[in-house]
Parts: sequence; structure tokens; C-alpha cells
Amino acid sequence: MRGRKVRDNAPMDDHQRCRLSVDDGELELAGPPAALRGLGRLLRQHSEPFEVAITGGAVRQEATAGPLLVRMQDGTTLRFSGGREYLDIVWDALDGVAEQAETADDRTVNRHQHIEYLPGDHYRSPDSVPLVIVADWPDAPQQLTY
Repeated sequence: MRGRKVRDNAPMDDHQRCRLSVDDGELELAGPPAALRGLGRLLRQHSEPFEVAITGGAVRQEATAGPLLVRMQDGTTLRFSGGREYLDIVWDALDGVAEQAETADDRTVNRHQHIEYLPGDHYRSPDSVPLVIVADWPDAPQQLTY
């Protein structure tokens, strides 16, 4: 990771609270900060092809040669492939968005980061689909008034 310390405060199954959604061709990977951290930790630990279930689908990662490729597979699997130094883009984004959300003064604004290819980018494949990683907070329990 690029100079940022990873907090290891998420239970191992927290990643399942991440959610995958596709709306008008836009991919969104969202979840509470602990869930994003849990998913990032799992992905970082596996260099062989690896798949993990999340709400609304699955995330599959495969270390290969070349830049980061983000794509949908079979309609419900978000797939990341590329060299480990390029997969690090995703891992850093998961941790970074979680950190931004945890340290924000205003938790009503969902912190997010776009991962997409732009012309001249040598770190992401031009065949990648745009992805937005979003940190959100579960709704606070409603208080009863009598």
C-alpha cells in the first residue's frame, strides 16, 4: 500500500455487507467503512484467483500481467485483474474511502472514489468499465418517543 496504514478493525465476515449494484451501466461497490476495509483486506491477502460473495453478487480478483481491468462477468460478478501493483489501486481505494468516511465531520455525505480509465492512463486498462466505491453508514436506529 502507498504509505497509508491499514486499520485491521473489521471482522472477517464484514465484507459481506458490501453491496454491488449496476444502474444504467454504472457499477457501484458500496458499504459501511468496516465492510470496505474487510473486503480490501481479503483481496490484498490473495494473489491467486479469488472470489468472495457480497450482497448483490460477488467480487473476483485475479493477479495477471498488465494494468488494472475492471469489468462485470455474468451480470453479478465484479472482476478485477491486473498486476498486483495495479490491483493496489482497488485496495487503496477501499481503505481510503473507508478512512475518509470514518474521519469526516459530516456523515450525511457519502464519501466515494471513481476508478476509471482516462486517456493516457497507463495504470488502468482502456477496456475497464467505470466503478464507484462508496462508503455509507447504516441508518441510525429510530428512537421511540412516548
